Amino acid sequence: MGKKDSGLVAGIDLGGTSIAVGIVDTEGRIRGAHKRKTKAATGLEAVLGRIEEAVARACEEAHIGAGQLDAVGIGAPSAINIDEGVVINAGNLGWKNVPLRELLEKRLSRRVVVDNDVNAAAWGEAQVGAARSWKDLLAVWVGTGIGGGLVLNGELWRGSFHTAGEIGQMSLMPRGGAGRRTLEEHCSRVSMVRAMETLAGFYPDSSIVAALARREPGELLGSRQIGLAYAEGDELCRRVVDDAAELLGMAIANAVTLLSVKAVVLGGGVTDALGDRYFGRVRDAFEASVFPSTLRKCRFVASELGDDAGIIGAALLARGG
Repeated sequence: MGKKDSGLVAGIDLGGTSIAVGIVDTEGRIRGAHKRKTKAATGLEAVLGRIEEAVARACEEAHIGAGQLDAVGIGAPSAINIDEGVVINAGNLGWKNVPLRELLEKRLSRRVVVDNDVNAAAWGEAQVGAARSWKDLLAVWVGTGIGGGLVLNGELWRGSFHTAGEIGQMSLMPRGGAGRRTLEEHCSRVSMVRAMETLAGFYPDSSIVAALARREPGELLGSRQIGLAYAEGDELCRRVVDDAAELLGMAIANAVTLLSVKAVVLGGGVTDALGDRYFGRVRDAFEASVFPSTLRKCRFVASELGDDAGIIGAALLARGG
């Protein structure tokens, strides 16, 4: 699907909230970018159209035509059938068994590589970001949902069924009832906002309560709003976020106890917005729970590439390195 001679690859980070596209060169630098809302409720075809438009706009910013791209890589918020490029179950998008590679190759006329979104972010950080000094790492991304990725012995590890790293689906509270069992259902932005809604009546003076009242129907609070309230010491926000941080740290401790990896990279929109206090509380909970105690030497680092991790990682996967 086109001669590979431009050195430019499109990387796409597809999330439940937004679609971010970057045109990435051979040095891992973004030469042009575009971002727009996902609007998953509009349906599969509409989202595919928005992806196609975002790629075209990013190419314009990079001063190339879409036909000059060597390939396209996309990270999606789901376990992926890597061999077939199929999105198995993306709850944030309402997709099940969607043949994303086939659909995008028809639209873009380019070779497309599909992987999990946090796999892509983990690979970006491992190659050119915060974890480039280590061959073994666990990446945990906290945003609308929670995802994870693994790099073991210098290679992205997907497991025999291509689904390794799905830490967000780890059962924390097996008797918690529907919607209250997994790590994602307790520690993601969606779950934090739900907890704030439940507790709002006990904190009438909270800025979060006021923000909840101003929302449009069905609208989530943004990571930035939560981050500002957290930094200002809002009691409701601190209660919910600190509890979520403790649970997240314990879950990461379980994973590191099992895998004995050298480093953990913590990223995602929620992590970025909540800053050092949140990061520290996750780390403290990790150290209190990990076994044996020598694993406290595991390095904890924040994402260096930030919002670009998934874009760059997806592009590098599409490039084949």
